[in-house]
Amino acid sequence: MKGKKVSMCIVCGKPKKGIAVHEDHVIFAIRWFKTNITKNASNNELVVCKECYPKYAKERRRYTSRLSLYIGIGLIFAILLIISTPSVGSVLAAIGVLVFLYALSLLSYIPRLELEIQHGIDTGASVSTKPQKWGKLQNNK
Repeated sequence: MKGKKVSMCIVCGKPKKGIAVHEDHVIFAIRWFKTNITKNASNNELVVCKECYPKYAKERRRYTSRLSLYIGIGLIFAILLIISTPSVGSVLAAIGVLVFLYALSLLSYIPRLELEIQHGIDTGASVSTKPQKWGKLQNNK
């Protein structure tokens, strides 16, 4: 099974056909870790199936709102840290706070779809989840 990639839905975890997931820095890091550290990489093609798309869109909206919230809170703390004691240490602490809050947002990470990247759609929420629209959204591989 090493030569053939299996399409796996990221929501239900079953081998199904669907819309391809964009391979971004987080997925690259996970694949690198599984290949080089755990030696347990399956290198499946990640997709979102038709049945799971509404749940995916809801989770993607939730992730993007959490990311915005965490980064906003991190920026407020960073600015307050730098203003209260302007020094190199406070700048490093501000960067540390931002990195920590970004990492915290990754606990609920949901990747974008290739379709969203190609069409410039901001989040999964912008794509209609109506069944008659599915034919346009389906990845025909």
